[in-house]
Amino acid sequence: MNFIKTLSIITAATIILSACGNKPAQTKKYYRLSPSAAVTASETKPATLVVKRPKALSILGGRPIVATKEDGSLVQLSHHFWLESPKVLLQDKLKVWASEHWQSVSYQVPNDNTHHILDSRILAFEKRQKLAVVSLEFSLYDHENKLLFNQTYDNEQAIEGEGFKAFTTALSRSVDAILIQLTADL
Repeated sequence: MNFIKTLSIITAATIILSACGNKPAQTKKYYRLSPSAAVTASETKPATLVVKRPKALSILGGRPIVATKEDGSLVQLSHHFWLESPKVLLQDKLKVWASEHWQSVSYQVPNDNTHHILDSRILAFEKRQKLAVVSLEFSLYDHENKLLFNQTYDNEQAIEGEGFKAFTTALSRSVDAILIQLTADL
C-alpha cells in the first residue's frame, strides 16, 4: 500500500513540475552599433592616430545593455546584450571614423614621432525611457603626451519604434552625432 501511495505522490509531483517547465526558454539577444552615417570629411591630418580602448564604469563597460530607471538608478536588462562590450564597439566605430581624417589609424603606438593619441571615456551609454543617451569624453594627445584637446559631448536621440533594435539604432545615431561634433571641433 505504501508503495502505491509513494508512486502516486512521485507521479503527481512529476506532473506538477512538468507543467511548470512548459514555459518557452528566453533567448538571449545580442546587439551591435549600426554602421556610421556619412561624416563630412575634413582635411586629412598628417599624423597617425592611435585609438585607445575607451574607459567606462563597470556597468557601462560590460556586455549587458543598461537602462536608467525613473529614480536615476542604472539597471541591467536581462537577456539583452551587446555583441561586444560598449568599449570595444565604440573603439571599432572610432577607428572607422578616424580613418576618414588621419592618414593612418592604429590601436598600437607606433615608433615614430608623428602620431596623436585619442583617449575616450564612456560616461553614459544607456536607455532612458524613450531616449538613447550617450555621453563621451575625448582627449587628444600628441606624441609627447601633451594634451591638445579635451571635450565632453552629450547626445540624446528619441527611440523610434519598439524593442532593442530601435534602441540600438537610436544609440548609433547618437554616437554619429557626437562624432560629427568632434570632427567640427578638431
